[in-house]
Amino acid sequence: MDFFIRDTKSLIPVEVKASDNSTPSLNNLINNKAYEDIKYGIKLCNKNIGFNGKFYTFPYFLTFLLKRYLKEKNSNVDN
Repeated sequence: MDFFIRDTKSLIPVEVKASDNSTPSLNNLINNKAYEDIKYGIKLCNKNIGFNGKFYTFPYFLTFLLKRYLKEKNSNVDN
């Protein structure tokens, strides 16, 4: 992983990809039962915004909005 983000509910692995390659290390972390606080991940790459059930994909230029996104995502879950 390139780095991790911690929110109030989970640890979020973030992988930055130079190309549109697969992310086996990110998938392994999310699927590993030893890391119960990892529920999903984030992949930064040259693609559109998306979610495949395991991780969110964001284009590089939106990286500066990750903190705001996580804050709003957590506040919507609490309601």
